[in-house]
Amino acid sequence: MSCKKLAIFTHGIRRGPFAALGTTLSRGFMELGYDCDLIVLNATAEEKAKYPHVNTISFNVSRAAFSLFPLVNYIRTHKPDIIFSMPWYFNVIAILARTLAGTHTKIIVGEHNICSLESKIEHGDKLNIKFLPLLMRFSYPYSDGLIAVCQDTIIDLIENQKVSNQIPMKVISNPIDLERIQNLMTEPLSHPWFTNSNVPVILTVARMAKQKQLDVLINAFAEVIKIVPAKLLILGDGPLRSELENLCKELQIEEQVSMPGYDYNPYKYMAACDIFTLVSAWEGCPIALEEALACGAATIVNDAPGGSKTVVGNGEFGIVVPNGNLDALAKAIITLLSDSAMKAEYQAKAKKRSLDFNYKKISGQYIDFGESLAAQKHN
Repeated sequence: MSCKKLAIFTHGIRRGPFAALGTTLSRGFMELGYDCDLIVLNATAEEKAKYPHVNTISFNVSRAAFSLFPLVNYIRTHKPDIIFSMPWYFNVIAILARTLAGTHTKIIVGEHNICSLESKIEHGDKLNIKFLPLLMRFSYPYSDGLIAVCQDTIIDLIENQKVSNQIPMKVISNPIDLERIQNLMTEPLSHPWFTNSNVPVILTVARMAKQKQLDVLINAFAEVIKIVPAKLLILGDGPLRSELENLCKELQIEEQVSMPGYDYNPYKYMAACDIFTLVSAWEGCPIALEEALACGAATIVNDAPGGSKTVVGNGEFGIVVPNGNLDALAKAIITLLSDSAMKAEYQAKAKKRSLDFNYKKISGQYIDFGESLAAQKHN
């Protein structure tokens, strides 16, 4: 074990995919015998207390740009062997901070989305995001390696972002904590659709943003309930809530659609739902989908750019439909709701597939890649 001190540099630990990713990877690294710091922009004492197994270091800054010099100081003081940074803007800062620190710390950047689509569609109105592709193109070659959550991410970086393909790159899926999920999914579920109704429930867990294509799901659902009775539960919140609520009213299905907002424990819903679906316009490696599999949910995804189709084994562990095809999505939902044997088969396969994303296994893959890069540099 040539690398002993590791660090992860990312957003924070309040909520969201990078909170889950950072805390889960950090735990995995430490259980594998490595010292690891989780470096975040800001974390309260209460937030840190939720993850007692994680050594969280907060820079107490509000924006990623303000973390540059605190990170330089951290690198000089703690001298980590490897910093795993994520996502894109944290990657640029980590590379610059290592250069300013003048140490031999290895920087392995992490990409978790389809960056060209993310920057143009989701964040096209943000001036600082528009410059990121250019910064990535010129800074990433100074990293020591790159971890992407799916092959489509690497293709996008090379073909659309013009990032050099000479950087050592590795595809590694996102990790999930199976034990934590299994404990939380048994918590009592009070939603009336699961306690006082025999009508099947379709579930999605997603931010209400353009990427998630919740309008496509709602329109498809409106076609489904013309054929079979069903309910649609959307866990999450975001800027498009009003638009989605208005769409439900226009389609006259507001009584069949529930949008209760964010829930710290989506797993109890995943374990109880009849179908979990995620039909984003693009994805990286969606943690919510991996978690739904761990809860034994029968899943439906689309073949959009990214890792959703890979997570379900291109149809082996869940149904894959064409991206944006309302009729195909509605038909897949109706078929799965109408065929109990098929649903049971996918539910069984889901739990088997989720074992591939166990955090300790994924953490080991991160370390193996980091160790291999350290060995190459040494030689």
